[in-house]
Amino acid sequence: MTHAAWLLALLLVSPSAADKDKEKDKKKPEAAAKAAVSAEDLVRQADEKAAAGDAAGAKELLEKAAAMPSASGDVSLKLGRLLQSTHDLDAAMDAYKSAGEKLTAAGKGEALGRLALVQETRGVPEFAATAEAAAAADKDGPFPLIALARLRAREGKGDEALALAQKATAAGGADAQAAVGRAQEARNAWAEAEAAYRAAGGADGSNLVASVGLARVLRRTGRAAEALPLLEKVIAAAPGAVDAYKESARAKIATGRGADALGDASTAAALAENDPDAARVVQEATVAKALSYVAQNQPDLAIQDLTVLRDKNPDLAVAHLGLGRAYAAKRDIPAAIAELQKAVELDYEKAVAAEPANVDYRVQLGAALAQANQADRAVTELTKVTSSPDYKRADAWIYLGQAQVGAKRYKDAIAALEKAGAVAPNNMQVETLLAWAYFGLKDSKNFVDHGRKAKALGQKEPTLLGYLTRIEGGEAIK
Repeated sequence: MTHAAWLLALLLVSPSAADKDKEKDKKKPEAAAKAAVSAEDLVRQADEKAAAGDAAGAKELLEKAAAMPSASGDVSLKLGRLLQSTHDLDAAMDAYKSAGEKLTAAGKGEALGRLALVQETRGVPEFAATAEAAAAADKDGPFPLIALARLRAREGKGDEALALAQKATAAGGADAQAAVGRAQEARNAWAEAEAAYRAAGGADGSNLVASVGLARVLRRTGRAAEALPLLEKVIAAAPGAVDAYKESARAKIATGRGADALGDASTAAALAENDPDAARVVQEATVAKALSYVAQNQPDLAIQDLTVLRDKNPDLAVAHLGLGRAYAAKRDIPAAIAELQKAVELDYEKAVAAEPANVDYRVQLGAALAQANQADRAVTELTKVTSSPDYKRADAWIYLGQAQVGAKRYKDAIAALEKAGAVAPNNMQVETLLAWAYFGLKDSKNFVDHGRKAKALGQKEPTLLGYLTRIEGGEAIK
């Protein structure tokens, strides 16, 4: 082939420079189109993903949008809502903080209000300051109102909290209903609190805050066993929910599972190192674990462990309280009373000043005094609680009934226990104590009625069941 022929062939098979330029020109609009995708475009695509049920895809697109320099605070706010709904609490807090820095007025108020709610669930001490900042940004917005209502409830200002929460219900949805529940707790209106939490989705776990609140109400009205499955569901869905771990620990303490409680309490403290309430729960669970020896008829082991705890922390009231109970179980009454008195001196007034809505301290003292067979002192302490018109829980009435049974004032015991039963129906402890009160009155019929109820509710105490069998068989109470 001649040289000219080779050149001709090469020209026929090789693209010209002009052709190459044309190809480049074709790609330029495509690249430009990609470069022109805005944060708003990504948000729109994310909305489509979310509508189709693809939360992960929506999250990815919103994260990209929020990272763009041109993204507004509304993008971060939308991202925070999505992350909160999928229980990614730490990432939700970051998104809400970013939104709060960029937005003003109502937008800023919503971002900070929502941030406060997540901080509370996550055990972040800045919750209080964030709630106040949200209200300062938008005092009438639903989420600032919700956050402030929850803060006021924690401060023991139940009526103020309720007014704020009710104002938010028109636009605040389930979170506003949960805030109503928290306010009713602060007012000791337990039935109303339970109803509000259930209305907010607390029973089915669809709202974390409402579920933990409902669990707390169940525990504080003598139904801790009902609270535990609900808390397990919350923890499985949101492993970072510190409030759920704390409440699970307290519910396990209430059901006599001190060792298990310590595990949940330790997890809460590890997740929220600066949360003072998490540290308190660890102390409570440590005491409960030691007191589990008392249930095993080994008070000396409980005293040994609690003495070590008290000596390491001489100003720790709960250690003195636990040690007092252990001594009471051993029937060392002088030592029990000395420890209990020290607990009151150390913690009661300070604790009530810090959390006015919390009467647990005096109730615990009354319970320990009842255990120690110091009936008159127990009645004095517990009556201070039950005489309040706002007190609507079962605990103090139960311990008051126990003290009156111990003092052989059976009619007074029945009156207290009937009030406990009205608040916490189908309570094994209430039915057991009522059975013994009627036994003391030699009322065979009512002893059998309440003894059978206690047995049906799980009571296995051999002395009670032995008498029940004999009296059911026709034996008279002597």
